[in-house]
Amino acid sequence: MTITTQVGPNFRAWATEYLRNFYMCPVTPLTADFELDEEGLRRNIDAFVEMGCTGLIVGGFFAEGWNMTLAEWRRYHEVVADSAAGRLPLFTIILESSAYQAIEKMRFVESLGFTGAEIMNPSVQLKTDDDVVSYFDFVAPATGLALVLYRTPVSGFVYSHDAVNRIAEHPNVVGIKNGTLSWTDSIALRRKFGDRLVISEPNERYWAHDAALFGGRVLYGELSLILYGKWRPDLHRYTDLALEGDLAAALPVSAKLDGIREAYDEVLIRRIAATGSYVAAMPYLKAWFELLGLCAGPVRPPVKARLSAPERELLQQQLVAAGAI
Repeated sequence: MTITTQVGPNFRAWATEYLRNFYMCPVTPLTADFELDEEGLRRNIDAFVEMGCTGLIVGGFFAEGWNMTLAEWRRYHEVVADSAAGRLPLFTIILESSAYQAIEKMRFVESLGFTGAEIMNPSVQLKTDDDVVSYFDFVAPATGLALVLYRTPVSGFVYSHDAVNRIAEHPNVVGIKNGTLSWTDSIALRRKFGDRLVISEPNERYWAHDAALFGGRVLYGELSLILYGKWRPDLHRYTDLALEGDLAAALPVSAKLDGIREAYDEVLIRRIAATGSYVAAMPYLKAWFELLGLCAGPVRPPVKARLSAPERELLQQQLVAAGAI
């Protein structure tokens, strides 16, 4: 499938055609002294293109974007844009409490050729539907990027479906990553707004049914295609079948991935759900990347930098047993 990184004047037509399949959000490779590993980042992006990612979402929680200075954040996005070289759409993630800083960041990545931005509502101060709608009323018209809403309890406030309806009045708002850990909520959003917005349930465990029966089009803002390692061909295969509506053929292929799903749930989903944060999962994710031959390095302080040797060995055993490596 050929993907264009240029949105053009009709944002939603672009999203309908191109916001599909696997938009992954990888970790950021760092050196031993916690600086950006630019060469490692470039090698990883080549690998992501090769493994069939249809888009990348960078600069968010998985990428440690919350723990970068503004200068570091800008350099990181410059390297991503240069490395991707127009081969696939790029989205940044905006985690800003300041609407002014959010706009500044979006204008910067737009100048680099980014396609869009995923925006989480501010984690401080704005705690009502009206507040959040006002935030998007301020930032959405100030950018030429396609915008995806990140609706998640990690922000401290999950705005209502009515607020989604009001935010969706902006023509460059094209989708939602619905990180509420409720597939039924994602289906409900799709039934209400699926004619205007691409709604992603970011949990591969539901993907076959979601794509075949409930209008799912994209796994957006998660890591399954990267982390599943040797299972990637089967993930691609059952995805193609499900998107064609052939659930009966997709399910036997999908069932082969149950072992790696269990590891994914243990390392990522359960830790995020238990803590309301990505921090506890990060050392595991970085070790997982390295065990797959990707560049990762340590997690930046004040987060635990690396797994202990026994923890890493146990993770390796889990991935071997699950068939990922």
